[in-house]
Amino acid sequence: MLTNTIKKHIVETAKLLWPFKWYTSVYLIFVIMMFDEYLNPPTKDSPIWNAEAMKGDWMYFNQEVYIGSFKQSLIIIMLFFFIGTSNMRNHPLLAKIIFLSPLFALIIGLITGTLE
Repeated sequence: MLTNTIKKHIVETAKLLWPFKWYTSVYLIFVIMMFDEYLNPPTKDSPIWNAEAMKGDWMYFNQEVYIGSFKQSLIIIMLFFFIGTSNMRNHPLLAKIIFLSPLFALIIGLITGTLE
């Protein structure tokens, strides 16, 4: 009986996620890229630390700060994903905007010149 309810819940979740497959895939690709950056930080002797090329960005102070900031960013990104999934049924437009937020941030960064 418990397995039937679990299967039913999985099927309902899959049906709910199916219309959002492209939006969630964009978001999950972004999460995978962020997780890769978290797992593979620059080495301790990398010239990126305290470099002028990073324009004084605080997360490039040293490796420990870099790893800590990425950990915090991953937690926030996953919370946004859960907010998006919780709004899929009642507020689909809001969920789509949340799932596409990394793409919007990239476009805004390119326009303002903060990403090069």
